[in-house]
Amino acid sequence: FWPPNQPLSPLHHLISRNSFQQGDVDGARRLGRVAKLLSIVALVGGVLIIAMSCIINWGSKYGDHTH
Repeated sequence: FWPPNQPLSPLHHLISRNSFQQGDVDGARRLGRVAKLLSIVALVGGVLIIAMSCIINWGSKYGDHTH
């Protein structure tokens, strides 16, 4: 499972590269920063989802001592 914004980063990268090839350096830099930010958000979101899954799984496994 990946965060929903993960596919947006490669899309912005491709648009940034296309802008750079057309000579729009400022637009390429802006889109590159957006792609970088989306990649970081997706990475952090993925790590948080995995961490929460582990915490929930271990919590339900070791937290219930009623039986």
